[in-house]
Amino acid sequence: MFKDAITLMIALEITLISMLVVFTILAILAFVLSLFKYIPAEKVVEIKKATPAPTPTPKKVEREKFDPSKITSEEMRVAMMVACIEAAGEDKDANIRVVGIKELN
Repeated sequence: MFKDAITLMIALEITLISMLVVFTILAILAFVLSLFKYIPAEKVVEIKKATPAPTPTPKKVEREKFDPSKITSEEMRVAMMVACIEAAGEDKDANIRVVGIKELN
C-alpha cells in the first residue's frame, strides 16, 4: 500500500526547493519596491494670489433679548416647547436656550 512512500531525503528536497522559491519571490518584490523611490513625484505649482484688500471689521448688531413670556400666541408657545423637546432628545440634563422664534407663512 505504501510502497512508494516519500523518504526523508525527498521531503527535505521539496522543503528546500519551496523555501528557495518563496525567498526568491520576496527578493524580487523587495527589488521592485526599492525602485519606487526613483519614480518622480507630481510637481506642485504654487499659484500666487494678489494681496487681498483688507476686509472691513464687521459691526456688531445689537439684538434685543428674547423673552419667552412675550409670546402671546398659543401655537407659537407650543411650537417653541416642541422644538426644545426635540432638541434635547433623550438627554435629561440638556441645557437648551431659545434664541428667537418667529412665525413663517
